[in-house]
Amino acid sequence: MIMPLCWLGSAEKKDREESKVEHIGELLGNLDRGRVTPGQKIIELEPELTLEEKREELRKSLGVTSLENTFENFKPVAGTEKALAAFKALVGGKTHWKMLLVYGGVGNGKTHLCEAAAIALYKRGLFCRVMTMAKIMGALKSCMDPEPLTSLEGLICRYGQAERLIIEDVGMGGSGSAWEYGQLEDIIATRYRERLFTIMTTNRDLIELPERIVSRFRDPDVAMVVLNEGADYRRLKGGNQCKS
Repeated sequence: MIMPLCWLGSAEKKDREESKVEHIGELLGNLDRGRVTPGQKIIELEPELTLEEKREELRKSLGVTSLENTFENFKPVAGTEKALAAFKALVGGKTHWKMLLVYGGVGNGKTHLCEAAAIALYKRGLFCRVMTMAKIMGALKSCMDPEPLTSLEGLICRYGQAERLIIEDVGMGGSGSAWEYGQLEDIIATRYRERLFTIMTTNRDLIELPERIVSRFRDPDVAMVVLNEGADYRRLKGGNQCKS
């Protein structure tokens, strides 16, 4: 079974998997016509996952709520057209700019579009996980534990240099302290300098975000800023239940 690896520590995961395969191959190679000689072990291979189990693993790996949250299943309403077009153009590789900032009110489809972007990229053979700012900051704060798995500087570097990154709900869920915005600025500054695929969404007005972050998305040679003016789908009767 082939599953996409998270860009964080992917090389290490690959090495471990290859080592595991070699180990199993060596033991299986010692089996003689189904008989086990003294000192040999019988290896119980993991059962093949069902289609639903594979889909669930993929959903979790991409960080999406549903694999049905595609561009095709997005039901645009007045005000969402520009955001939808920008997402599709960037994901389709049809833009000279590599960074996209979408802002606007709650419930107007920004999360759906982020998830659709990750799914569309996966279909093209490109991996990208959807992450909230709160989750990223939680990971960074864990680096301050007495025995952290990685250094704060190292993890910020990984986020900053990842080939593709989708950050949603910037400034939401308790995130938005001066320290957190400082770490986010470091990440965005690196991605801006390296011209890396980046999508960021927020329910906040841009004047509420640090100008040092927003200014990089205002550079037309590198990025695009789009206001999603769509109404809250949750309040539209019979409308698509697109999330923020």
